[in-house]
Amino acid sequence: MNKTNVSLSIATIKKTRRKLGWRCEGTRYCQLIRQPNKVDRFHYALTCIRNKENFRNVIFTNECTIELDHHARISFRKLDEQPKLKPRPKHPVKVHVWSGISRTGSMPIVIFDGIMRTDFYINEILGKAVIPYARLNYPNGYRFMQDNDPKHTANATKTFMKDNDIYWWKTPAESPDLNPIELVWHQLKDYLRRFHKPHTKDELICGIKTFWTTNMTPELCQTYISHLRKVIPAVIRREGKATGY
Repeated sequence: MNKTNVSLSIATIKKTRRKLGWRCEGTRYCQLIRQPNKVDRFHYALTCIRNKENFRNVIFTNECTIELDHHARISFRKLDEQPKLKPRPKHPVKVHVWSGISRTGSMPIVIFDGIMRTDFYINEILGKAVIPYARLNYPNGYRFMQDNDPKHTANATKTFMKDNDIYWWKTPAESPDLNPIELVWHQLKDYLRRFHKPHTKDELICGIKTFWTTNMTPELCQTYISHLRKVIPAVIRREGKATGY
């Protein structure tokens, strides 16, 4: 150090930092959560703890976009060779999927193109997927978890849900870590990238269906939902901030 005439090596600085309890790691990114939603998350988690919530009759739902991606994440080349570049389309082939999970297992997966409109959500999702599944698995009632997407909050959707006894169990906004189906989407994308490796849209759809019929067992759904036992206390410890899960 110039001011004190003390010479310190980088290794000494790193060693001293570790002794003081500090460590250097890459920045971890998480969901952006606004302050009002942090408060809602904190109180939601406290309520779950007080009520000893086990999510026994909750159906967790959400949609996701799956892109056709068959590029390897790493490649090898010799030092005297040029980098290996692979072209990536400006608008990659993609499909949208919607489904849900509960402690009894997974719902049918709905694969569609374009933007999901309110009428499609009411007729194809609620009418043909949610209601038959719920009547079969939860004849005594259930809680239906969905986010605050405009098609979910539309008056037509609310009316349909009320007329068909679909109870919307509202959860805090900006909280993907509180919806275990997000873990399912992560595993689905990993399966497609590592094992199925589709090259066309038809192969992509085939891979999605294969994953859903072979991997989405009731036991796996139970595991994902039980993961909330880790997330809920973490929300409380972090006072509603993102948990990193």
